[in-house]
Amino acid sequence: MFDVGGGELLLILLVVLLLFGPKKLPELARAVGKGMRHVRKAQEDLTQQIRDISADVAEPLKSVSTDLKENLTIRIDPDATPRQHKQPDKPPEQKDDVA
Repeated sequence: MFDVGGGELLLILLVVLLLFGPKKLPELARAVGKGMRHVRKAQEDLTQQIRDISADVAEPLKSVSTDLKENLTIRIDPDATPRQHKQPDKPPEQKDDVA
């Protein structure tokens, strides 16, 4: 994740030791560990919620897709006679009153 080498890590630890002192270092490490656990737990919860939502959405979409495939399939009967299409009725002509 971070591109930190051994020497750089040692320098960071030395700076932290100088800033906080040897007595506060274990307390600081515990706080960082708790924070990281909290972030991981929140990430797992969010991932699970997204999976649940996608599963809730996927099931109805699957049934709708199946229904559409069944209802929109054109069935052709080779023995059927062709239907004559009825021409739409023409609307009555309107006379314009020109004075």
